[in-house]
Amino acid sequence: MRNSILLAAALAVVGCTKEEAKTPPPEPAKPAAPPARSGKVTLLITGHEVGQLVAKAPRLITQWKQEDGWPNTLAFSTGDTFSGAALSSRFDGKSTAEVMKALQYKASAFGNHDLDLGPDVFDGFRKESGLQILAANLRDKADSEKPLKLAPAKIFTREKVKVGVIGFTSSKTITTVVAGRAAGLELVPLEEAFPAALEMVAAEKPDVTIALIDDCFTVLQPFADGKVDLVVGTRCEGEQELAGSKTQYFSVGDELTHYVSAQFSLGADGTRALIARRKDVSTTADEDKDLLAVRDRWQKELDAQLGEVLGFTKTGYPADAVQLRTLVATALRDQTQADAALINKKGIRAPLPAGNITRESIYTLMPFENAVLTAKVKGEVLQKLKSHPEAFVLAPAKLEPEKDYVLATTEYIYFGGDGLGLEVVAPDPELNGMVWQTPVIEWLRKQNTTDKAPLEKLIKK
Repeated sequence: MRNSILLAAALAVVGCTKEEAKTPPPEPAKPAAPPARSGKVTLLITGHEVGQLVAKAPRLITQWKQEDGWPNTLAFSTGDTFSGAALSSRFDGKSTAEVMKALQYKASAFGNHDLDLGPDVFDGFRKESGLQILAANLRDKADSEKPLKLAPAKIFTREKVKVGVIGFTSSKTITTVVAGRAAGLELVPLEEAFPAALEMVAAEKPDVTIALIDDCFTVLQPFADGKVDLVVGTRCEGEQELAGSKTQYFSVGDELTHYVSAQFSLGADGTRALIARRKDVSTTADEDKDLLAVRDRWQKELDAQLGEVLGFTKTGYPADAVQLRTLVATALRDQTQADAALINKKGIRAPLPAGNITRESIYTLMPFENAVLTAKVKGEVLQKLKSHPEAFVLAPAKLEPEKDYVLATTEYIYFGGDGLGLEVVAPDPELNGMVWQTPVIEWLRKQNTTDKAPLEKLIKK
């Protein structure tokens, strides 16, 4: 009897087990779908500031606050940010770095003048400004002694929006840098650089992708159209903006006269919209007191260093005036006791305002600290240089083709800047320990120009 009961109990247990096995286990709970992401951000893009940002920032930030929703923005530059105006160059870009940090700039393309003050100054500016300097088409050579380690692109997130930014430098970067400063760099063809950088950015799945270039936007158009949302460049001679199939193109011009404001919105349903405009930088907005104090502090220091009055001009001259070229070339020739002088037309970067001419005026006029040298060249070489579109030559009216002439010029020109190389035809240059502002300053001191005897009476063409 007892065995029968045990057997029945065992069968009951087995039966229960089989019955339980027939019941499928409950399915694990599915993870909740991520909440739909939406956001809106304004991208603010300037370029070719060439040291002008310190002076213009007090009004620019007011404009950005009133019109563009700053500081809920992302600010970028197309390059050439700090080398130029004396208020920046004289301090190795430290003043510009401080202002860009205050304006919350995040990245910049690498400008063709970013090494004008040397790689150490560039590195210092990069660290102090906190900028990501981008150049997808420029890389360090394997044997570079001072690699720049520039990233091709970077992702930035603001207001829940992921922004992919690709930077490109100018094709002239290698040739416009003072000799030796770009020795460790090489350009990457755009047909190779653009798709590689785009693939890198696409892997991060940005909501919007922009390209910045220290050149006219048309350079990128064959590669960018339909592949990125926005391309912003500088120094375009023709159209300043253009709408492609799916890409918008803009130029910000020169010396911080314009900027691009691009509003991007991402809907919860995945819809995307980009509305971009090219705007004038305001010259009438109220000046922000904090950035005004920053500018005044740097200006006071500059005045202490460069406030010396050297002469006087009644009318002043625009940057491309032949009189300014004559002034610089005459001073270069006379102060080195040379027979002739050669400068590059683009080396004069700013106008000379009417009124007192100070040391600051000269450093603003000629911001790049190129070393002066002299070299012996044949008359036929000088004659050929006279017809070069980038050259300004001050030489005797009659040149004997086979005669040797002592030519004063700059290190930048001698080693091939702006296509004006003399290294082959004049292999034995002599450096004289001056930067090219020095002979101009010394020459002006000697002339004693005043309001009654202005510069115009000395330099007529």
